[in-house]
Amino acid sequence: MPDHLRNCVVCGADAGYPNVRMAENRDEVRALEQRFQDALQQARIRCAEQVTEQFRIAVSSSDAVISRPLTKLLELISSDNELYTTYYHQVESQARLPQMNEYDQGRSAIDSVLFPNYHAEIRFAMLSLDGRGLDYYGECAIALKEVSIQDRATVFERNSFDFFQENKIIAGRPPPLGYRATWKTRDRLAVSKLGARIDKSTAPSVFPAMLISDAIGKSDFIEVHIYGPIHRRAIKSVVVKQPNKKADKTLLKSMRKKLAQIGASLTVEP
Repeated sequence: MPDHLRNCVVCGADAGYPNVRMAENRDEVRALEQRFQDALQQARIRCAEQVTEQFRIAVSSSDAVISRPLTKLLELISSDNELYTTYYHQVESQARLPQMNEYDQGRSAIDSVLFPNYHAEIRFAMLSLDGRGLDYYGECAIALKEVSIQDRATVFERNSFDFFQENKIIAGRPPPLGYRATWKTRDRLAVSKLGARIDKSTAPSVFPAMLISDAIGKSDFIEVHIYGPIHRRAIKSVVVKQPNKKADKTLLKSMRKKLAQIGASLTVEP
């Protein structure tokens, strides 16, 4: 069974999502479990077992959040015929031009290593504990219903572009093991990555900022990889900053009505 295919080429049976199968690989699981146990051992040394467990439990209920501009979100929620697609499908359909920047020029090399021969099917999000994302990607933070993604989503240590650059991973070489996980084991990846920042005095109120940090010039988060399109009815909630422009306020009013139609909540922050 080729790793990149969703269905068996012989009988057509559903073989599962390729990204999930990669995260379920025995060596990948073993490496992540070793990192997780090491983090727990260090927590015991710091007398931080209880707080670390609180963090793990919190992350086990985290959401996948996509940050997008107001206009892009409005397009998605305007009709049941709209789907959230990928950069690659947009370029292929001539609906978008690649930008002449480092990210667009290098993303295909990185994505094709993480998702060999199926990278065009992956949508990116980030783990969030409070439904908020990063303004860098757009002022609207879109939290997705777990039931809509839990079987087709995986998580990765951090922004994959930054991870590959910092670890000097080149095309043709796979990333190190133990840095990706299934949706159901996202809590173990989070503890493996962030456990060292937790001590016995760490308050649960800082957990959201640990999971998504937005320091100037260096944001950090756990990346979510979702196989396949996202429909507007997969949206659970939206958090948006109060716009200043009159035109954006009008768009926000329209967005409120459309989100109400699909049962998604809206929070407008100052």
